[in-house]
Amino acid sequence: MVATTDEPVVEVHPALIQHLDGCIHAWSQLVSDQRLHDPRLEITSMEIDDIRNFLRRLILDRRLIVAIESESIVGIATVAPDLNMLDHSGTVWNIADVWVKPSYRRQGIARQLVKSSEKRAIRDGATEIRLQVYASNDAASMMYGQLGYRTIIRTMRKRLDEDHL
Repeated sequence: MVATTDEPVVEVHPALIQHLDGCIHAWSQLVSDQRLHDPRLEITSMEIDDIRNFLRRLILDRRLIVAIESESIVGIATVAPDLNMLDHSGTVWNIADVWVKPSYRRQGIARQLVKSSEKRAIRDGATEIRLQVYASNDAASMMYGQLGYRTIIRTMRKRLDEDHL
């Protein structure tokens, strides 16, 4: 007996150049979604050519990971070496821009994107992976915790206005 499932079949792997337009759309959705956590972010403040060149570079470097279902991009993540000027070992990498289309969330796709990003980093010598998550993004924080990520730094902010100076 063959088991069947109603869940979509999603492939997760490094993006190819033919995925560029879909990646631009997904990345734009990521930025829009992140505005819930950081209102400074605005996709319209960037030129489309800058976005295209940024994502094209990531694709050519095999640092943009995609989740694809029926030829549509339903998730993305980026992975890159940490460019800390005091550490030139190349063994610490960062995962960023993890995003899954809302109708595909809570199906393990973000976990697959993270795992694929980790494998990509390990292949190039990473011994540690870091990432950032908005404190207000409880779902992502919980998922990363379940994947073994632990807090090593806290970013704090203070709103400034003339009354408090």
